[in-house]
Amino acid sequence: MNKHTGSILSVIICFLALNTASAHDTWLLPKVFRMKPEQRSQLMLTSGMIFPQNNHAIKPERIENAFVLLAGEKTQMAKRNFAPKALEISVMPPNVGVATAFVELAPKVLELTPKLVREYLGEIGASDSLKSVWKNVKAGTTTLWRESYSKHAKTFFFIGNEQEVARDSSWKMPCGMKLEIVPEAHPGLLRAKGQLPVRVLLDGKPLANFPLGYHRENSKNATLQTTDSEGRTTFNLPKAGRYLLRGTLLQPVQTDSLEWQSNFTTLTVEVRP
Repeated sequence: MNKHTGSILSVIICFLALNTASAHDTWLLPKVFRMKPEQRSQLMLTSGMIFPQNNHAIKPERIENAFVLLAGEKTQMAKRNFAPKALEISVMPPNVGVATAFVELAPKVLELTPKLVREYLGEIGASDSLKSVWKNVKAGTTTLWRESYSKHAKTFFFIGNEQEVARDSSWKMPCGMKLEIVPEAHPGLLRAKGQLPVRVLLDGKPLANFPLGYHRENSKNATLQTTDSEGRTTFNLPKAGRYLLRGTLLQPVQTDSLEWQSNFTTLTVEVRP
């Protein structure tokens, strides 16, 4: 096991020992969700166990894509400052309206023991059929769990006054990530005691029967729901604050070096009072 894999595994072991409700997810979070035109935006990219606490910074070389979509313009987020617990990404948006920011990380490989696998499958809401695949693997000649995982993180921030933000409907458009959560209500107008309907897309197509979780900042109470036949589900937003939506698509593969492949997706939003 290499040094990076060992580090990931130690984090997972720590997570299981603490029995928290949050997965070891990667998210993108603006320092400020609302800003004036010509103001440089700063976003924090981190992995952690309790949202939004920064825990492990993402190394810049792991980033495959980092862009902001605003008013039909696609701007690369290139300025990255490495810090101990978060990677700070900076960009100057070219217009007013709703900015969709997203980052995709290159695949990495980890190994898990059977005990950790059981907890992992429960945490991501794995289906009975997926658990059966693992059960059959364990019954065979090997109990190896070698997984290649990719991370896809997305958020929104808003430039200009309330009317300029409200008029912009670009948030409805997918940004083209492998696995993506697309809101179906304006992310800049979310209010406490309201709802957030979303749609999950895999390669641009609706992903049905997909377990999608969410929780409010600094809360250990997570909610897990399953998308319908059109990839949709709706979350209630009982209180104001920042929310993390998260899901993991885990699939068995058959290669000489891997048994599993996964894609993690997250979306952060702000809910106002």
